[in-house]
Amino acid sequence: MLESFQTVIIIIASIALFVFGLHSFSKEIESFGTDRLSKWTDKITQIPLGGFFLGGVLTAVIQSSTLISTLTVSLVNSGVITFRDSILILLGTNIGTTSTAWIVSMNSYFLGPFFIVLGSAISMIPTKIAVAGKSVFYFGFIFFSLSYISQAMEPIRDDPFLVQILSRASNPLLGIIYGIVITVIIQSSSVVVGLVIVLLSQGTIDINSAIPIVIGANIGTTSTALLVSMQYSSVSKLVAWAASFFNIIGVIIMFPFFGLLKHIAVNFSHLPSLQVAIAYTISNTFTSVFFLVLINPTLRRLQKHKWYTPDAQ
Repeated sequence: MLESFQTVIIIIASIALFVFGLHSFSKEIESFGTDRLSKWTDKITQIPLGGFFLGGVLTAVIQSSTLISTLTVSLVNSGVITFRDSILILLGTNIGTTSTAWIVSMNSYFLGPFFIVLGSAISMIPTKIAVAGKSVFYFGFIFFSLSYISQAMEPIRDDPFLVQILSRASNPLLGIIYGIVITVIIQSSSVVVGLVIVLLSQGTIDINSAIPIVIGANIGTTSTALLVSMQYSSVSKLVAWAASFFNIIGVIIMFPFFGLLKHIAVNFSHLPSLQVAIAYTISNTFTSVFFLVLINPTLRRLQKHKWYTPDAQ
């Protein structure tokens, strides 16, 4: 009993380290200048589809779709960007967030320590480049903590109770619910994707369970923007709800094609981590492109909502 308790505590602590690494990395990137980021956003969104590509690139770099979504809600509330641009940014964010799966799939026991040492060394350089040291350090910390999660879960990977619970995720609907609930609790789809890759690599779950969970995480990750929007204007609330709407519709559209996603993923690579990455990328890209193609009718529909105000154009 005591041994099981210790194992659970170690696993929770490992996940906490992973979350800390992701958040710290995001904050370090953000610290380079939120004000400058707002100015760049204002300029780039003036380019056709600029907001879409900006959302994708920023999310891929900062490694936090939650941060970009909440920032977008804040910017549209303050009038820095238009309602249309905010929607384009959110659609781009959906694609950018898949970069986490690809980064995690590269995980090895060497990468974490390497970037931690490199980041520490850069921080000691008495020049302006030293400020980048923390970002590199926390990037390595993400890999290091993920490896630690894998080791921590080793003792319980064949636990009958855990296997029984997680095996139910092979039911696509339950898998999606698992993904939503876990993401809402942890407040990071990146962490959920990382955990799924660890569990899949260990053989605790299979690809049939992994795909619904990571796709369900797309819905759960919008909860933070929804909460933040509550304190802002009505149009900010509409932007946050739109993000949830896109992901819910995306999951509904992809639901009948989970079998096809599995087929593509398994044929893409024999590595479990890459299978998750490709399935996650295809699903999110399809959803974003689907709404991008229908952006004008989508915007017209959203602009009929009572929360929309004409000055948000």
